Amino acid sequence: MAQVTQDVNEGMPLEEERAKDEETGAIEETEAKAPEAETRTPSKKKLIVVTAVVLATIALIIGLSVGLTQRNKIDDSKTNTSLSIKPAEPKNNEETIMSTQNPNIDIFDNAAVVMNETKLELKELSSGEIMSYREFNKGQPHNLVYLPGFMTDDSLASILAVLPQFQDHHIIAVNPIGWNGSTMKKSVYAHEENADQVMELLEAIGIDQAIAMGYSTGGGIAFYLAQKYPDVITTAFLVHSIPLDGLRSVDENGKLVELDMGGLQRMVSIYPEERDALFQFFKTYSSHPETFIPEDHELVDYFYTAAVNMPGKVEAWKANFDFNVSPIKTQYSEPSMDLASLESNIVVIHGLNDIAVPADQVEHITKLAISDNWAPQGIISYYNDHEGHLVFVDNPVAFAKIYRTAFEEQVLIPNGINPNIKIFDDAAALLETTVREEKNLPSGETMSYREYNKGQPHKLVFLPGFGGDDTMTSVLAVLPQFQDHHIISVNPIGWYGSTMNTPLYSHEENADEVMELLKLIGVDQAMAMGYSTGGGIAFYLAQKYPKVITTAFLAHSIPLNGLRYVDLTGEVLDVESFDDVESMLDSFYPNDQDSLYDFIKTYFSSNPDGFPPKDHAINLYGAESSINMPGKAEATIANSVFNVCPIQGQYSEASNALALLKSKVIVIHGSEDMVVSPTQVESVTKLAIAEQWAPSGMVSYYDDGEGHMVIIDKPTAFADVYRKAFEEKVLHEQEQTGF
Repeated sequence: MAQVTQDVNEGMPLEEERAKDEETGAIEETEAKAPEAETRTPSKKKLIVVTAVVLATIALIIGLSVGLTQRNKIDDSKTNTSLSIKPAEPKNNEETIMSTQNPNIDIFDNAAVVMNETKLELKELSSGEIMSYREFNKGQPHNLVYLPGFMTDDSLASILAVLPQFQDHHIIAVNPIGWNGSTMKKSVYAHEENADQVMELLEAIGIDQAIAMGYSTGGGIAFYLAQKYPDVITTAFLVHSIPLDGLRSVDENGKLVELDMGGLQRMVSIYPEERDALFQFFKTYSSHPETFIPEDHELVDYFYTAAVNMPGKVEAWKANFDFNVSPIKTQYSEPSMDLASLESNIVVIHGLNDIAVPADQVEHITKLAISDNWAPQGIISYYNDHEGHLVFVDNPVAFAKIYRTAFEEQVLIPNGINPNIKIFDDAAALLETTVREEKNLPSGETMSYREYNKGQPHKLVFLPGFGGDDTMTSVLAVLPQFQDHHIISVNPIGWYGSTMNTPLYSHEENADEVMELLKLIGVDQAMAMGYSTGGGIAFYLAQKYPKVITTAFLAHSIPLNGLRYVDLTGEVLDVESFDDVESMLDSFYPNDQDSLYDFIKTYFSSNPDGFPPKDHAINLYGAESSINMPGKAEATIANSVFNVCPIQGQYSEASNALALLKSKVIVIHGSEDMVVSPTQVESVTKLAIAEQWAPSGMVSYYDDGEGHMVIIDKPTAFADVYRKAFEEKVLHEQEQTGF
């Protein structure tokens, strides 16, 4: 049974919530100039190494220990299918639109393609009515029955169908009785009665278990599907829906008014019949008019048809007013005990900017239902997407992210389903077809690498963390946010898959070796991403080779002033020699697959429910790389002596390396990272920006809010923040400069 989930801003007045800045932005930078960087030779000098974070570097290792989990209550047995659409996730909306192009245009274009390819199906019911529906993403494991809002139809669901958060959803978009595409031989004035008709359709087309999503007016139908048929509808999402105590009608002064049938007729008559006028009418309800679907877009033709051809406008409005599932008397309806008889979960997703269905009413009644136990405990939850009523057509990405969070927390995890399992399965399949290659370098070392998504326009050189290797990158390679990236995943010197004939104690030297590889394989320009320990190598690639590496992303990386090691009590531990480092690593570093997996998941994952299952095939890759990394001690020393700041480090001398930057360095860290202190990373990065240790605009900071193992326990969260940084700091600059 789902746990009660309150909005993070619960208790905050709506006015304060509206004022709250929801955007995660980069810190803007200022200019600086500095002398030439000094050359440092790593040595076996005294290293203060402390157990907990050295343990921590292990966290980079594990890679993907993933497995198939029991699909309890959800049918995961169906095979996957592919859409003939552009795969990359579209741009996120921002308060300031950074491009002249609507950032949602790819979504709308893809949705139009899907609509044109998806047949409208018809089914005659025992009542004599004919109900229409479309099925999107057939074959995906999670059945979602979509119920449209007033004057919309199945076409709106096409937008959801192309978003990354719904790619594992088989969406059955139903047009209820009285909606466009379905008949209404007999007037249906109750959402409960319409739910019965929808259930008959689901039985006829073989849907024996699903979740339901009711948008706006459709929320009333979705509720009764869950309330009356809990064996089939296990969860109902009420999205920007009518409240649990029904919709109220107010006059221009905000006064509640009684509406008879004549009043209802007059109410629906205010909707324009002409296409352009109707478009402008609905756009006034948008909280993001600048990103609203363009009026001349093909999808708008579908939407217009749905609006003007809805036969049951009056009936739907009456059903909204009569709807009440709460034990309180309302303006239009009597108290009800329907909430008390719930067996399925009800998840309310609303937005504080919704002016069509007032946000304060929906939030108040939902939270009152939770706090006063009108339903069985834990069966109702509330989420706030901070958007307006037309979120599907002006900020669909924002809605999809909140929906996905709610879906994982309220559906997948309670049923023992790993929310990332499809990602892990896809990554494992990709690894089976992606050959590890290697090159002999001038130094006599051999360096290995894998290339994912060859042929895509944006080259990204990935440097793995301590104990990791090129297999971890397969997780990123299958995410929509990276589908336009050609990823060259490199195993540096001392990492598993590459040699280390001569000990290498410096990230700078390793960067030189990686650059030799890039020359040999013909990479003349790319970005770099260094994860954890790999961040030090990525930095020097950008700092020393700016014509090749134009941007370096330091992802949950060692800080710009090097890694400090502390034990579990926070005490600094002196390590006198290289042998002491090796001895210390040997003392705690598990050397078998099961122990290593349990160690990392227990101590370093902030999302254990999403951590790769132990029995997944890809775990063999991760365990092999982590246990057999030849340069563990050398990488630990390199982390300690790394310092690119003009301040004395714990283990290293001051440096002017930041001042010499000609490529961008973008730090992405997480507030839940227990391996590399988020306080240290954030403070030194922001200090570098504020005090102009680097040229203006060369350093920026983003927070993904996650822990150190984010790439394998919450990969979509990391990918979303990465994509935001990539678009703001790379693509936008290219648009501005023209190259």
